[in-house]
Amino acid sequence: MAVDNWFQNWHQPFVSIPYSHPLNYTRNHEDYSHDKSLSPVRLLPVLMSLNVLKPERKSSRNKHQYSNTFFKVEPDLKEPYRHYQDNEESSGDRFSSKYHPNPLGFPDPFHGRANDDQKNQTYEEEHYLRPLEVTGPFKTWYRWKTIDFAYPSSWDRARAIVKGDYIEENNLPLGIEVYKNRVFISLPKWKKGVPVTLAQLPRVPKEESPALIPFPNWDWHSEKNCDLMTSVFRMQVDTCGRLWVLDSGKISITTEEATQHCPPKLLIFDLETDQLIEKYIFRKEFILQDGLYSNIIIDIREDNCADAYAYMSDVWRFGIVVYRLFDGKAWRITDHLFYPDPLAARYKLHHLEFYWMDGIFGMALSPAGHAYEDRMLYFHSMSGYREFYVKASYLREEKSKSDGNAFKVLGQSRGDQGHISSSVMDDNGIMYFNLVTRDSMGCWDSRKPYKRANLGIIAQSRDTLVFPNDLRLDQEKKQSMWVLTNRLPYYLMEGLDASIYNFRVMSAYTDDSIRGGICDPAIQNSDTFVEPLNDIHCD
Repeated sequence: MAVDNWFQNWHQPFVSIPYSHPLNYTRNHEDYSHDKSLSPVRLLPVLMSLNVLKPERKSSRNKHQYSNTFFKVEPDLKEPYRHYQDNEESSGDRFSSKYHPNPLGFPDPFHGRANDDQKNQTYEEEHYLRPLEVTGPFKTWYRWKTIDFAYPSSWDRARAIVKGDYIEENNLPLGIEVYKNRVFISLPKWKKGVPVTLAQLPRVPKEESPALIPFPNWDWHSEKNCDLMTSVFRMQVDTCGRLWVLDSGKISITTEEATQHCPPKLLIFDLETDQLIEKYIFRKEFILQDGLYSNIIIDIREDNCADAYAYMSDVWRFGIVVYRLFDGKAWRITDHLFYPDPLAARYKLHHLEFYWMDGIFGMALSPAGHAYEDRMLYFHSMSGYREFYVKASYLREEKSKSDGNAFKVLGQSRGDQGHISSSVMDDNGIMYFNLVTRDSMGCWDSRKPYKRANLGIIAQSRDTLVFPNDLRLDQEKKQSMWVLTNRLPYYLMEGLDASIYNFRVMSAYTDDSIRGGICDPAIQNSDTFVEPLNDIHCD
């Protein structure tokens, strides 16, 4: 490679930290003990710090990875990347080992296999990561002023702009999911000019504001065919390495031209191959006028990949559709607790004041294999200050009529401006949630009564945590929560300021974030376990 081309393409890495110990040269220090002036120049660490050379990266392989590896990348990258091709041997086997298609032609950063040598290291230590920003326990890995996409060529991008298929200021990331080496981001079609509705990025960042890469490829993103992706709100990866994608089917959602362009559908991809393995199209009776399916959570017990259920919430017509994987059946459940609270419909975010009547939205499952025999589904309305719960076994049974006694109120109201969008619960029974109008991230230890005194704030910022919209947990041994912030109310009401960072991807280790606070199971006050007064009719 010519030196001038190398210099033009090189950029200073922001994810690598300096090596704390120098790497030894080929000769020993003792060889120069008689004359210190002859001590060798250590070129290797210098070259690594310039990104000219990089050490072999190792990572631990978790229990959910399939036994076959479809990428083998040599350290010197001399072995070319191979691509999956259909053949008689692999056809019909949804979990066979296949090679991932790479339509853009650059080295694939999303797949690979790791060793167990560094299993005790955190992901950040293993990959020498250094964040862009630190907000309490949260670290910023990506941030954007506006969103762009990795088009196959500059000509394709220019043509999309001319045709109105890509309007930069109309693209807003909303949902996030993380699995192994990948970060998935959804971009619903709130307005025109959103060319990609589900994208991916490498978990190890290479630049601050990268162009998003379509998942699984460009061919899946078109409004002309309802078999493809239309408008994805959220997705979740299960413990079997499958990505469940909830496609709302709605486009131009915030405009007068809003329409149910395609029926809502559920798409399931095998992340070993990025191939579609299952598709469910919602029945007509599940698609109510002006409804919007916006969130999904997957229920699997004891890693039984065939016995999986998806719970999908309709935020505008107040219901949950339950989908059972093994036979493809689905049913819809309704309850009055799914409705918004009119007293919580008023929002205030900085100088913005607005009214939303959003119903059931956030959902979190208690840990599988917990001390309790059943799992609990905790849920809340976006426009509401209360949390509710229902036994998951109730949802998993197909019913012709809902039982209102199955759904319960949990504890005390969160109080004024206690709006939550997403929530998750880790394997230790700690719930995490985003307080969207308080620029904050909160937590609750489910061993303790649900009351305001037991709800902790783990991070708050008027700069980096403005409207933390979505929240997910990864599947690493040292678990992290991942947050996507997107200033959604500004986007809908004023338009976004392209001179500031509007979108961020952040993460925090769950155990570190609660240590020493009220959500730490080891911490309790004199009134921690005192049940709250019945304030069922209070804000």
